Amino acid sequence: MVTTTEKDVERNISPDTIDEKKNSSTTSVNTIDNNNAIGSIRSTKYEETNTQIDEQQQEEEKKENEPEEDEKKAVMKKRIAIILTFFSLQLSLFLAALDNTIVATSLPIIGSDFQSMAISSWVVNSYVLTLDAFQPLFSKFSDIFGRKYILMFGIVIFLIGSVLCGASQTMIMLIVCRAIQGIGAASIFSMVFVIISDLVPLEKRGSYQGLVNAVFALASVFGPLIGGSLTDNASWRWNFYINLPIGGVALVILFFFLHLPTQKQNLKEKLKRIDYAGNFLVLAAATLFLLAMNFGGQTFPWKSAAVIVPFVLAGVLVAVLVVVEKKYATEPLMPPRLFKNRSVVAILLVNLFFGLAFFATVYYLPIYFQVVRGDSATWSGIRMIPMQMVIAVLSTFSGLFISKTGIYRPLVTIGMAFLTLCLGLFSLFDVETSWSMIYGFTVVGAAGIGMIFSSTIIAIQAAAEPRDIAVVTGLNNFSRILGGALGVAIASAVLNSSLRKDLPAVIPMEYAEMIAQSPEYIRHGLPEEYFGPTVEVYVDSLRFVWHILVIMSGVGFLSSVLVKHHPLRQRGPPPKKNEEEEKKELPRSSSSTSDDKNTTQEAEGTVIGENKDQIIVQVHDDENDPSSSTQDQKKTTTTTTKQ
Repeated sequence: MVTTTEKDVERNISPDTIDEKKNSSTTSVNTIDNNNAIGSIRSTKYEETNTQIDEQQQEEEKKENEPEEDEKKAVMKKRIAIILTFFSLQLSLFLAALDNTIVATSLPIIGSDFQSMAISSWVVNSYVLTLDAFQPLFSKFSDIFGRKYILMFGIVIFLIGSVLCGASQTMIMLIVCRAIQGIGAASIFSMVFVIISDLVPLEKRGSYQGLVNAVFALASVFGPLIGGSLTDNASWRWNFYINLPIGGVALVILFFFLHLPTQKQNLKEKLKRIDYAGNFLVLAAATLFLLAMNFGGQTFPWKSAAVIVPFVLAGVLVAVLVVVEKKYATEPLMPPRLFKNRSVVAILLVNLFFGLAFFATVYYLPIYFQVVRGDSATWSGIRMIPMQMVIAVLSTFSGLFISKTGIYRPLVTIGMAFLTLCLGLFSLFDVETSWSMIYGFTVVGAAGIGMIFSSTIIAIQAAAEPRDIAVVTGLNNFSRILGGALGVAIASAVLNSSLRKDLPAVIPMEYAEMIAQSPEYIRHGLPEEYFGPTVEVYVDSLRFVWHILVIMSGVGFLSSVLVKHHPLRQRGPPPKKNEEEEKKELPRSSSSTSDDKNTTQEAEGTVIGENKDQIIVQVHDDENDPSSSTQDQKKTTTTTTKQ
């Protein structure tokens, strides 16, 4: 039996065997190292892959967030544009309304400078005449040529007229240049209200119209204060030059920031749509009627041919207008269907008599302050400030109330009731009436005026069809300004007639003639012994004016009772109609209005598409509107613009 030891084994192992073992060992070590290296590489690749995935995810998230950020920036830019646009619209309206009354306290100075007090009322009347007569025309032109272009055209004409008025060398030149100013103001008046109607839905329009009407009221009543201050401290010519820098700013802002849909139609097609006969007849009839009103009792006796003939011709032209608009006009300037709508007619009557009472008050209350109480032009304007503030506040709050509740009809009636009561209280004024009583009575009337300003525009737009919004808005302003022209003319005729009748009984005729030329003569030239009786005659004559205005305002109050309540339309597209209803509506759509044909944009609407037959408007709901969810915040409405 042989025993093998470890040493024997070691001695019997050959060198080759040992080398093989060494190589095997080395290979094993290398294999381990290679495995470790591979694992390290795999780990690195895994980390790199994770990093790439993270970067891709970040890029994707960034791309997803970019549209939201871009959208936020776009919304912010849009809001800034809307704010600037609304500001410039307010600024434009302020100027047009301001020039309606800015010369109220300056007329005695202007009349004295030109030695033409007898015709000084035409400084007001010529402006009001063209302001009123051209409003329906511009409202319809905006349907054809676009709101923006008509508005900017009006501002340019207004500024040109302002320069010419300030540079006038005779009373006749001033009167003609005021008429040019009035043409531009007509465009501004009509377009501001129409554009607001385009941008804001009806149920939210009350708050915006309230602000717009507050500006109109403030400008109308601030006019005498600003005009008086400029006249006393500089010159009456600055009543017109002041328009240039303000109007220039408004014009630039509107040029860059006002964007509204326009219809793709060539000039020839647009010109075919103009109702030339209707435009001429409206202008001619309105001009003849206003001329007769201003001639009567001042330049010529009421029974003279110079007064009767214009009245008769105006009536004939109105009759011809009715026939032309009903039977021959393709796109009537004043569609006959509107005058079959009881609420529309009632609101037009309310505005007519409201304008008559309001503008006469704005002109003749300062005359009471100056002639009877001895105020300067500046102080007579300052005393109108309580009236200004109350009108602005009530107009704004009335608009907000309408937007929140949808109720507007009671405001029309209550407003006319307050105004009628106020005019009746004015007839109590005399030389010694306390200032607290004067301010108290004025505030009562101002409250009614503020309510009427905001409610009537909403009432007439709610009563009309969407295609008639531009037309009824123009008619609403037309009736109010026409009433204002009538009010100033009637009040002037009544006052002058009363003075001519009663003054010769208390003072010599030569003094009465001087007072007729310039009321300033009462306190600066009239012998002291005649001062008391003359002022008493003036008080009685003004009291007669207030009595006439009470009657007119009362007719407006009765007209307000005839206004029906029409619910304010809800936001969003109209309900779908069946095929039969669509066929019935098809012929009517050819005369519908947008920027050409009834395109209504929301407060933050943007044109997102346009084709041959439609303009598509994207509407962004208010963020604070609880009724709108995140998914419903973008809606798209389509309005037919061409057939």
